[in-house]
Amino acid sequence: MEKLIITCALGGAVTMLVQTPYLPITPQQMADEAVRAAEAGAASVHVHARTPADGKPTTSVTF
Repeated sequence: MEKLIITCALGGAVTMLVQTPYLPITPQQMADEAVRAAEAGAASVHVHARTPADGKPTTSVTF
């Protein structure tokens, strides 16, 4: 079998809560989903930071 690296993108940059109730938006939700992805075989995860209050994408390093 060839070597394989699985990467999991947890939510995307433009996905919003109105599109899916499963979008992880808080740091804890993202951490929980990253663990689940690792347990399922992902070698890495890709995340976009979000404002926990409303789930909108953010580049802020503080909340």
